[in-house]
Amino acid sequence: MWSWIDSVVNLVALYPGVALGSVFLAAVIEAVAVLGILVPGTPILMAVAGAAALAGQPMLPFLALSIVGAVIGDFLSFWIGRRFSLRLRCMWPFASRPTLMDNAERFFARYGIYSVAFCRFVPVLRSTVPLVAGMAGMRQRRFIAANVASAFIWAPVHIYPAQLAGLSLGRMRAGDWQSGAIWGAVLLAGFCAAWALHRVVVARTR
Repeated sequence: MWSWIDSVVNLVALYPGVALGSVFLAAVIEAVAVLGILVPGTPILMAVAGAAALAGQPMLPFLALSIVGAVIGDFLSFWIGRRFSLRLRCMWPFASRPTLMDNAERFFARYGIYSVAFCRFVPVLRSTVPLVAGMAGMRQRRFIAANVASAFIWAPVHIYPAQLAGLSLGRMRAGDWQSGAIWGAVLLAGFCAAWALHRVVVARTR
């Protein structure tokens, strides 16, 4: 395992620009309609950020690019929803999986503008609710406000736990298992809390 981790860390250290670009693209893809369903953007983003932390790189550039990428990705989905409107239901994958759009519509109907912020933290919905917002004719200014505000929360929630994971691995690699285990336990508790919150939100969309 350590050899694989060392390989990734060395790549990130040698090509910091590529690492930053990967985080940016992962944040965009995660929020873009259809792509966000097919490509695991969040794991890619967190893995690269964790490797960057282990390589000693500052997190601020990764944080900034993940915010910008998230905003762009959501806006692209919103624009697609406005541009193609109800025709989207006849397109793949929504034609074969109508529940994707149905769940997003229920979520949007229940929470309105707040759904744009909440959906970022729910897989699948994060790339379909902006579509529905565009299809429903939501005002662009309102969407942008919710989009930008939520991106400033979404990015730190992913970047800094990834940094913590990377630093924990570094501590363990250096032989400081006690500190590494404590940090790992804190990280695990955070993930469990996030998963529980995610399950509550998903249950309310049904």
